[in-house]
Amino acid sequence: MFSAMCAVGCVAASRPGRPLSRSGDEIIVAGQLFHTGSRVVLWMDPGGYDAYRVERRFAPFADSSWEKTKGALPPSASPNRYGLRQEQLTSNQVAQVRGGGWPLSMLRDVVDQFVIHFDASGTSRRCFEVLHDKRCLSVHFMIDLDGTIYQTLDLKERAWHATTSNGRSVGVEIASPGAFPVEQADALDNWYRSQPGGRTVMTPPTPEDGELGFKLHGFTPRPARAAAVRGVIQGKELKQYDFTREQYAALTRLTATLCSVFPRLKCDFPHHKDGSLIREKLDDAALKDYRGVLGHLHIQTDKVDPGPAFDWQGVISGARNLMRSPR
Repeated sequence: MFSAMCAVGCVAASRPGRPLSRSGDEIIVAGQLFHTGSRVVLWMDPGGYDAYRVERRFAPFADSSWEKTKGALPPSASPNRYGLRQEQLTSNQVAQVRGGGWPLSMLRDVVDQFVIHFDASGTSRRCFEVLHDKRCLSVHFMIDLDGTIYQTLDLKERAWHATTSNGRSVGVEIASPGAFPVEQADALDNWYRSQPGGRTVMTPPTPEDGELGFKLHGFTPRPARAAAVRGVIQGKELKQYDFTREQYAALTRLTATLCSVFPRLKCDFPHHKDGSLIREKLDDAALKDYRGVLGHLHIQTDKVDPGPAFDWQGVISGARNLMRSPR
């Protein structure tokens, strides 16, 4: 009987205990793996950042439990830093997916925005500490200075990163100290210094344990452009150094992947009729109708990320080219 069943339903390579391996570039969407072509560290990998955990990642282990954490947080804080994407679901669909997996087809009907943030922390390690340990928030992806993509949650989860867009969006935090009003831009001197030959190097503050968390051994972060960029966002003149080339390469591939996996997510950014970037929050009606890649600035009036230095055209054009590629 067993032999007959296997003739119909068993896979030849399904010997019990046989290990399967990933290539190292996959993200997880509704429990399924999708290649990006870029280095990805999942929450379940050694050295990953797990937003499903309740305890604080960077507190001393004896003091990391929720019981010892909640006293220092607002009463509204929750041990769960994420939720259910329920805004666009029927009651029957909520009953189907609560506490479990999602059909990929259902998730594709829900996700139609990809929100880009700078983390204002400088490294993904510090970003996760701030979001998870101190603010009880979450984001699906972080991209470190060396281009490593960290995924902290399955994309079926409703991460807490972009207020009204949380239920319909995927979020990414790109490591960067951020953008500053020009009168406060001296703060950037703590992060960047010029080198002979006109090059600029980034010098993130080193944590007490000496670990910046980069996956590339000996990596030295450099902004894609040596000079700081000035520009107006939300009516404010800001100054910011660019992201690294490694971050742009990773983000471009991640964008192409997400826009391929989610048909409702258009590979485009908010722009005027002449193609120029919209540099302020979208009005409520436009934001409700918008499907595509956007910045935190387009969702909230008090946000300016990813800032004036961000190369929107380069990321979107690059992602479109990847999506047209036969491989």
